[in-house]
Amino acid sequence: MDEIQKANDYIANAKNSVNGKYRLKYHVMPPVGWMNDPNGLVWFNGKYHLYYQFNPYDTHTGKMCWGHVVSDDLISYTACGVALMHEGEHDRVFSGGSIETDGGITAYYTLHIENGEENSEEVYKATSCDGTEFKNSIKVFDNENLPENLSRTDFRDPCPVKIGDTYYVFIGGKDVALNRGVIIVLAGKTTDKLEYKFHLGPYYELGDMGECPSYFKVDGKDVIIASGCHVHDRGNDFKNTNSSVFIVGDLDFDKGEMKVDFIKEIDKGDTFYAPQFIRGIDKPVMIGWFEMWDKPYPTKDMGHGWVGAFTLPRELEYRDGDIFQKPVESLNAYLYEPDTGEVPKCADISFKFFGQGSLIIEGSNGKVVIGNDGGIYLDTRFTNNSFGSIRRTNGSYCRCTVRALLDVSGVEVFVDGGREAISSRIYIDGDYRVRTSGGVSGLKIKGIGGKQ
Repeated sequence: MDEIQKANDYIANAKNSVNGKYRLKYHVMPPVGWMNDPNGLVWFNGKYHLYYQFNPYDTHTGKMCWGHVVSDDLISYTACGVALMHEGEHDRVFSGGSIETDGGITAYYTLHIENGEENSEEVYKATSCDGTEFKNSIKVFDNENLPENLSRTDFRDPCPVKIGDTYYVFIGGKDVALNRGVIIVLAGKTTDKLEYKFHLGPYYELGDMGECPSYFKVDGKDVIIASGCHVHDRGNDFKNTNSSVFIVGDLDFDKGEMKVDFIKEIDKGDTFYAPQFIRGIDKPVMIGWFEMWDKPYPTKDMGHGWVGAFTLPRELEYRDGDIFQKPVESLNAYLYEPDTGEVPKCADISFKFFGQGSLIIEGSNGKVVIGNDGGIYLDTRFTNNSFGSIRRTNGSYCRCTVRALLDVSGVEVFVDGGREAISSRIYIDGDYRVRTSGGVSGLKIKGIGGKQ
């Protein structure tokens, strides 16, 4: 029996033992085990194919592979098991991206080999005719061809884009001389063999290692979303172990240079990482990991048998010299009017601040506060697992709109039309109640449920 079949058989048997108490309803989750980075997000043959880094056998990292779901609209999903796994005892399939080629999908990924102290990371590709299972894995780049100052062992998360007749693959890397994160760009006329072209950075905002870069043209601007390890906090930025940013400007692929207009943290919350754009569609839509490294994972600690989720897909827009993000438009088809006084566990809550005030979401054993004390903040310290935080916007807002999306054990807050976002996981029992104080007006609560 091959490794993929073995894993899928295990999932089929184990998924029924997962505790569903805090399972999300309209976000991607693993059927069992551990998940982290979004991988290989692509529109293909009339479906969204979304992959993710996955260990089905336990609620921590381990024998990593790619899990797979498909969707018509990025709100409802069908789990499809394991799509990509290596046979080797020490082989781990780490993150990467996908692109449609020749009527199928080509996935670029990191082959991470753990063998004592001699870990290595190399870029591989595999192909699939239908997206269900990837085969024919081959190595497509020799790490020795990197410039001497770039790490040959910390070299991961290849994400492709085709521009004209050239495939460009963005990869996270490290300048070993400076111990700083960079973005490496490989290129090729075919998918089988890539060459080093250039690298961008180092950037302070990528810490000591760049991860998970993904590129898209957004309203005429070149935008790279990328993550950085161990970014030192700076004012109100970079409060997590790792962080994710928009790098916005003008990228010249021929010269290998980027004129950067600004770099901005994507989400101020404590559970957002490793975002990636969806390939194969015209509009820029990104999805991140709805968790973070080096923090408690309550569903693991409680023995529920699963950890991790995707954020809601977010559409991006560049205007007024800034990047805005909003929930994917297809969510609107799932909204309904709840019964009077009801606050569903899955809810779309919108309101306006016209001064200092707060909106409080309460259950039987905890609460979440969205407040304005000059800046907008999300306070998740009072949940039943007591691991939360207070996270704030960078901007000061007297008057602004707020939209908060609840999904059982998650909250995503969009401020000022999506100029800033704050996300977190919450674990509150019982029926929800909402109350407001101070400068809050225009409260509207809609449920999120079956497609209407």
